[in-house]
Amino acid sequence: MKKILFLVVLAMSFVGTAQNNKEIKLDIFDVLALKSLDISYEYIMNDESSIGISVLSNFEKKSASFRYSQKLVVTPYYRQHLFQRDNVNFFGELFGAINTGDLEPDELGDPDSYTDFALGLGFGGKYLSENGFVVDFHAGIGRNLFNTNLSQEVVPRIGISVGKRF
Repeated sequence: MKKILFLVVLAMSFVGTAQNNKEIKLDIFDVLALKSLDISYEYIMNDESSIGISVLSNFEKKSASFRYSQKLVVTPYYRQHLFQRDNVNFFGELFGAINTGDLEPDELGDPDSYTDFALGLGFGGKYLSENGFVVDFHAGIGRNLFNTNLSQEVVPRIGISVGKRF
């Protein structure tokens, strides 16, 4: 929990002055459906592109019927904005995902853990109100590159986030 609090404080420190080019978002889909906390920080570089980072921490028990297999996922991303309809901006996304998780216990009953890096593509849309309120919906899929014999081969990226543009 201390790590998550540290990450939230770190993300808030980037907010800085009001230039309307930074966003802080919370993925409500992960909180409500999957008992995971996913916080994102996004920097709007210009009208066509942005970069960001998302940190997901999984709190669901391993015995749950459905859960992310990763315990922690740090996802830097680049978004290219494709077109806009009213207040909704549609984008394509290239992302990387540093992910860690536990493997099945070995013969002695000791669980091993893994760390891997995935590259992936996604798409989505973002609604922005006049007051700076943001609703972001996105979906994507990535593939782990290094420890596929230990880690999950496919890394999903799905979310519905709400937040504020500063």
